Amino acid sequence: MTAISHMGEPAGLMVFRIVCEWLTLAALLLVFGLGAFAATVARTGIEPRVLPQRFSTAIRWAALAQLAILPLVLIAAVACMARVGPYAAITLIPKVLHETHFGHIWIASAPLAALLALTAWSPSRLNRVRAGGLALIGAVLLVLWAASGHAVDYGRAAIAVYFIHEAAAGLWIGSLAGLWLVAGLGDRVVESIAPRTSRVAGWCVATLILSGTYAGYDALGLSLDRLLYSSYGRALIWKMGLFAVVVAIGGYNRCRLIPGLNIASGRQTLLRNVALESVLLVAVLGLAALLGNTPPPR
Repeated sequence: MTAISHMGEPAGLMVFRIVCEWLTLAALLLVFGLGAFAATVARTGIEPRVLPQRFSTAIRWAALAQLAILPLVLIAAVACMARVGPYAAITLIPKVLHETHFGHIWIASAPLAALLALTAWSPSRLNRVRAGGLALIGAVLLVLWAASGHAVDYGRAAIAVYFIHEAAAGLWIGSLAGLWLVAGLGDRVVESIAPRTSRVAGWCVATLILSGTYAGYDALGLSLDRLLYSSYGRALIWKMGLFAVVVAIGGYNRCRLIPGLNIASGRQTLLRNVALESVLLVAVLGLAALLGNTPPPR
């Protein structure tokens, strides 16, 4: 609430915007991550043609969700800019689309979001090429997403770093969700893919830490006061805390459970932990959406 009040916008409008952006980003990262998982991480563990139906279903519904929520993101953004209700904001949409940076980014994103959904809902079976295409379209959308947030205030390098941050998060989420979705194919599949997923997650964590440190420095500098006493800093602390919990679970999985995948109980515990990691990462995305709508202290 302090962040919302600081921004001078009605609390309900800001919550609406944060929720819309959270759900859109989560759906987009899931499509990107699952597409990258099918095209790369799982390429030697299983053949794409035998991916379970629920894998394709997850991609399809996530792609449809990001397209369906995108207009709500626009309405919420316009409402917050103009400090009017959602219905009044609809009449202002043409002006925002043509006269604001956010509007230009949204115009570029909308057809790509539609293409992502159409590609995901193609009647052909999901294969490595189509999965890679989904990941590529998702990556372009993530670049546009990065260019619409705080990073644009700090130049192209910041936008690139923010995109890398998003891509690492998406690949991490997609790999975890992908492992859980293909687990039904048998124990040998889990034993083959889980170590690879763990290595990918490790690189993603390292990338997130480095890129997150850069973004945090851009926003807060080296000021401890800004970190502890600003709305942005406190939201960042919550995000880092939850992120640390997810990393701890992943570290336990890697050090204790991956070596024991030949034991049924170890595989079951690993899959439960993977599901928990995925849920907590979605919660981290919610805090990321909050950060994206909280002005950094100047």
